[in-house]
Amino acid sequence: FGGQPLLPRDEFDMITHDCLSLYQTKKKLKRASLLDHLMNYDAPEGLRLATAEMMVQGYHNGGDILRMANNMVKLKQASMKVASHGDKFQGKELRVYTMSLDDFIERPAEMAYKFFDFVVDNDGTDELRTKKEGVARRYEQYYEKKMKKGSRHITHGKNRNSEELKEYLRQDPVFGPPMGKIESLVEMCLAESRG
Repeated sequence: FGGQPLLPRDEFDMITHDCLSLYQTKKKLKRASLLDHLMNYDAPEGLRLATAEMMVQGYHNGGDILRMANNMVKLKQASMKVASHGDKFQGKELRVYTMSLDDFIERPAEMAYKFFDFVVDNDGTDELRTKKEGVARRYEQYYEKKMKKGSRHITHGKNRNSEELKEYLRQDPVFGPPMGKIESLVEMCLAESRG
């Protein structure tokens, strides 16, 4: 990010402080789990706590947002290194496929096919293309069947107020700056992947 860290120390400290100001600080939640907090907080507090947990590692999980951003940066750096040392890596390339969850939700068969097309070398035969299309269609059927059963997994889709919640985070003084940088990074990687 122009030689600057994606998450400077002061931003990390602000997120951690915000998380600690919300977690197990109320009398009735002194020994409560993260889920209990999320079930008892209003949307803004719950969103801030959940986002903090997803940005900085919690006790047993979390840190997914920063880990994803770090992976994107490191894969881009590795790709640039391979490209700049053509003689050393002759005949090799580092390709990275990035897929938007929104694209996957809207078009599971198409996105599954694109993924299969990325990982399985195309030998130019109709037989291979037909197999990939068949597997992609079966995956779409599996996904749609699972969604009809009422799966509450994140891939189920957007909540009715997700835009409002995203805007809240964008305007938040603690989460707005780092989330804005991460969102720009993700959009840049998606644009490159879509070609």
